[in-house]
Amino acid sequence: MGVMAIPGLGPLVAAGVLATTLAGAATGAAAGGILGALTDYGVSEEDAHVYSEGVRRGGTLVSVRVDDDARAQMARDILNRHSPVDISARRQTYTEGGWSGYDPKAPGYTRDEVRAERDRYLR
Repeated sequence: MGVMAIPGLGPLVAAGVLATTLAGAATGAAAGGILGALTDYGVSEEDAHVYSEGVRRGGTLVSVRVDDDARAQMARDILNRHSPVDISARRQTYTEGGWSGYDPKAPGYTRDEVRAERDRYLR
């Protein structure tokens, strides 16, 4: 596991294959490193924009790489027990607020903005 600072995103905790990819992307984050890393690992570009924006707004992205379908299901079950984000609902919320896509040049959220963002979803 590693902690890295990506310009425009701030500190990011990552582990495994995604951490390695993002570490290499950290220097190229202005070109959309996190977006490219996600799409390289099979996330649709549409969803990768939402995930990237969520991280920019202070969210946490967890990815799991497993060897077989049974472990994949176990990982899904574990993650689903811990209030995962509904990516479609989050995309809708972002777009209703005027968002049109992840901008790698946009600054990461401040501590107060992150707190306000999190509070928005606790209601």
